[in-house]
Amino acid sequence: MVEWLTYARPCPSSPLQELEKIGDEIEALERSIRGLAQNYQIVDKLGEGTFSTVYKAIDVNHLDYFNRWWTWKTLKQDATGRYIPSTRKTVYVALKRIYVTSSPARILNELELMEKMRPYDNVAFLITAWRHEDQIMAVMPYSRHQDFREYYRKIPLSDLKCYFRCLFGALESVHSENIMHRDVKPANFLYDPATGYGTLCDFGLAELFDPLEWRGKCHHVCPSVADPHGTTAINHAVHSTHLLPGGALGPQKPASSKLKSAMAPPERVGYLKDDPRPSVRANRAGTRGFRAPEVLLKCQDQTVSIDIWSAGIVMLAFLTKRFPLFNANDDNEALLEIATIFGRRRMEQCAMLHNRTFKCNIPSVEEAKTHRIPDWIKLVNPSLWNPGDHPDPLKYSQDVAQAVDLCRECLHLDCTRRLTASQLLQHPFLGLDLHDDGM
Repeated sequence: MVEWLTYARPCPSSPLQELEKIGDEIEALERSIRGLAQNYQIVDKLGEGTFSTVYKAIDVNHLDYFNRWWTWKTLKQDATGRYIPSTRKTVYVALKRIYVTSSPARILNELELMEKMRPYDNVAFLITAWRHEDQIMAVMPYSRHQDFREYYRKIPLSDLKCYFRCLFGALESVHSENIMHRDVKPANFLYDPATGYGTLCDFGLAELFDPLEWRGKCHHVCPSVADPHGTTAINHAVHSTHLLPGGALGPQKPASSKLKSAMAPPERVGYLKDDPRPSVRANRAGTRGFRAPEVLLKCQDQTVSIDIWSAGIVMLAFLTKRFPLFNANDDNEALLEIATIFGRRRMEQCAMLHNRTFKCNIPSVEEAKTHRIPDWIKLVNPSLWNPGDHPDPLKYSQDVAQAVDLCRECLHLDCTRRLTASQLLQHPFLGLDLHDDGM
């Protein structure tokens, strides 16, 4: 006789159960980290990631220390731009508990980079940090915000301008310190639609760009003051099949030999067994759907332009009202998702820039399916161009065209052609307009 065991399907947690769970977690945290309860009163859990958890807390001893060097940034301004003194007695901070699974070098890097950002606006910076045994706590100013999913489909164009003024202002500051954030996405940009203020946070994947570490393995040169994202240039110092006779960058064969080779079977099919060549090692850090093509292609010489691409994907989500836009399981699928927009030929050119080869015979990626960014947005969200009951249809159409152009400038496959954060802040869409209206 076979005895069948039945299991009750677990019920989803109720809000009350979730609150009790968070309360128990906070109590356990206060018991495990010495000095935490004496200095901070944790009131909520803001979010949880792979390497850390962030909590909202009251700075209990705020008035006992000199905190003016950072609290002035949280003050409101009047019509003349002067800061209004705060009457609040409760000051909130964000506590970041960094898991012990993070390497010491990674933790130190994050804390050092956040400390560098203290002088800048729109960027989360380090107030203080301490360690108790294997527990690391970092303290940052608390930034009030809403969840991205609550407003991205209904945000007016005027607020979209505020959003990207803050985001590109933050990236301008970060890039001025030669820092690549590497994880620009809505969850790491805390925006409050009520105030129009946003803060770029989470430097867990960030790294310093060091020109001395430039490997020179691609066909683009090291960035300079004149060319912050570098420029394209054929690199004859590196081995590349593209430079061989018949290759895209090498001497071309006569038309007759091309015809014969096209009719003959390929000399090499498949891939080498037990290939002795060392595998390419490149930083692939980032979040699925927001990584730039050069990251997916394992380019070893990445620049701050990878953050501009990620910001462009955020803009694309706003304009198409689709989030998430991409949901690939691996790098190859991610490249195919991008190729469905830009087409096979442009992806081949992009791969060639980084001394890679892109091959694909999927019909939906053929050149006939190529879209430019404005056309693709119109295909996915044609209602964006409909002014509806807008009081000034002409002004609305102009704003939409400028917003789409801003997105296009961020999403060049060629990393050297993307505008810098400073240049994007000068874009017509982000110009101050006293008559900004809704979407």
